[in-house]
Amino acid sequence: MNSRILIIDDEEGIRLTFERFLTAKKYIVDTAKNFTEAINCISENDYDVIFADIILRGKTGIDVLREINKKKLNCPVIMITGYPNIDTASEAIRLGAFDYIPKPIQKDALFHMIDLALQHKSLIDEKEKYRLNLEAIFMSVKDGIISVDSDMKILEINNAAENICALSRGNIGQKFSSMDKSCNRKCVKSLIETIDNKKSVESSHIECQSKKGSQIISLTTFPLLDRHNLFSGAIMVVRDETRLNSLERDMKERQDFHKIIGKSRKMQDIYSLIDLLSDVESTVLISGESGTGKELVAEALHYNGKRSNNNIVKVNCSALSENLLESELFGHVRGSFTGAFKDKKGRFQTADKGTIFLDEIA
Repeated sequence: MNSRILIIDDEEGIRLTFERFLTAKKYIVDTAKNFTEAINCISENDYDVIFADIILRGKTGIDVLREINKKKLNCPVIMITGYPNIDTASEAIRLGAFDYIPKPIQKDALFHMIDLALQHKSLIDEKEKYRLNLEAIFMSVKDGIISVDSDMKILEINNAAENICALSRGNIGQKFSSMDKSCNRKCVKSLIETIDNKKSVESSHIECQSKKGSQIISLTTFPLLDRHNLFSGAIMVVRDETRLNSLERDMKERQDFHKIIGKSRKMQDIYSLIDLLSDVESTVLISGESGTGKELVAEALHYNGKRSNNNIVKVNCSALSENLLESELFGHVRGSFTGAFKDKKGRFQTADKGTIFLDEIA
């Protein structure tokens, strides 16, 4: 793809000279004779190189350079001047001009400067592409990332940190240690420890408050090094483990227990009580409204303990007449009463070493 170049000069002869030289080299060339035309061109097109005469009618080429800086355009700007002096040159360089070229324009010097400017533009574009890729990764990471300088001033935060830590981009530049935190301020302590000792700090299972309410987080802080590998602050990575913590808690809590279903706190208490009583040689009173699962609790007590290999005998006491109750429960021998034609085991004997469940006793 051919490079696009903008020429800004109020002298038509200069504009035509540039255009003739550059179109011969297959560059795409636009021209502007004043500040207004130049700004219109810059607003409508992306340029690889811009040439701007320092002296224009009305606003100057320096004003154009300021506007380019304001728009944050990554484009080398070469100043054109007929009378180079130390003041204008230093002002142009201070504002970020790539270089300047004196009049009259020499073709070889022009092409040499364009080659250098395009190489510079290529490096700028590559650097910007790399920066945007890193920024996209930084912003899309689900863990919150906060960087601070050695004075604890916030340098940068990502989207996840805004959500987890209830921060906003408006907090950049403020001291993290002075922010109103609704937690135990473990994050602040970890950052201070890393800045003081220049070592990583890891903390887990920290409870704090956010826009969503109470949450469980883990955090790690790392020393932040500059391009010269010198210490310049710290980075904190915050992971929201609220959902994971909830899932782990649910896994620890029994969802069901020997056909009994339920995971509420009350049900967990009942499961624990059954565990406690399963191997106890004792009488257990199970009370509750009809249909609430008393029989299921009796079965759980039996099958959860050491009696599970023996019988569980269930007796509906309300279905037994008073004159047969004793015989059914304790058995009888032949001839002990009218109609006792043979020996019969009682329910208690059948349940020996096992469990007997007497239902409807009241």
